[in-house]
Amino acid sequence: MKVQVRESILRIKNPPKTKFSKIWKQHQPCVIEDVVQDWDAYKNWSDDYLIERCGDNLVPVRFYQQDFWRNSQNYAYEDGYEPKKEIKFHDYVNNHIKGNKNVANLECYLSEAYFEDRFPELIKDVTYPEFFNRKAFVTFWYGFASKNFSSTTNLHFDPLHNIFAQIKGRKRILLYPPSDYLSFYPPLDSTSGVGFNSKVNPDTSNLELFPKFPQQDKIEIILQPGEILYIPPFWWHHLTAVDENISLSFWYDLKIEDFFQQKNMLSIFGNIAPTYLYYAITSGKFKEFIGFLKTMFA
Repeated sequence: MKVQVRESILRIKNPPKTKFSKIWKQHQPCVIEDVVQDWDAYKNWSDDYLIERCGDNLVPVRFYQQDFWRNSQNYAYEDGYEPKKEIKFHDYVNNHIKGNKNVANLECYLSEAYFEDRFPELIKDVTYPEFFNRKAFVTFWYGFASKNFSSTTNLHFDPLHNIFAQIKGRKRILLYPPSDYLSFYPPLDSTSGVGFNSKVNPDTSNLELFPKFPQQDKIEIILQPGEILYIPPFWWHHLTAVDENISLSFWYDLKIEDFFQQKNMLSIFGNIAPTYLYYAITSGKFKEFIGFLKTMFA
């Protein structure tokens, strides 16, 4: 199945909910401007401000070997990741963001931290977007770029609406419309594979090894501080830090009516689900498939 996509991404300024509703029904990503600039987070979140309020808070940090992103056995499979370590926020900032220390060839990333649990002191600094008539679940990301390493999120899709707000610094984001599920080479050859991940790293993989990968459909943007990117459900995306940066993801569950209101959503899900289900059954991961569905409709 082929999804028609604009050659360049749509940009809109602080749309009312009715206008955004018309846009998201097209199942296309868009950049939203003139929203985040009004938040205290955008105005105040310097390292000193954050450390003063949250410095002793424990945060989950994942450490990586420097060559981690060159091998799909690492980033596409569950057993490729080391468990996150709990460290104090001020240690992460001072030792890894400011100090940028390389410890035993390890790099690190504070990613997917539950914002309201980990940073309750900062909730008042953020005005939650109201583009959807449902409650948001929020995650906090704090990454950086150095000579040898950039905080990275592997190529994957999410079965959720993602309002991705860039608070500080910049991120390079590659977007791919959901076409044929198998053309993204999900790791379905092992019980540790993650069905919404891709074996392809668009930056380092030899794409000759992945001849069906739809590289020609790539949309590339540099998300600037103060901008929001709407990432529709099932759109594949890959993110890397351009410089020191902080982002917030506002996640919104799907509702049954979304499949009928968002263009092509039902056929996109129909392209993914049978293969994903077969993999889940044959690999003994049926509970994971049920979890996948529960994630969508939680």
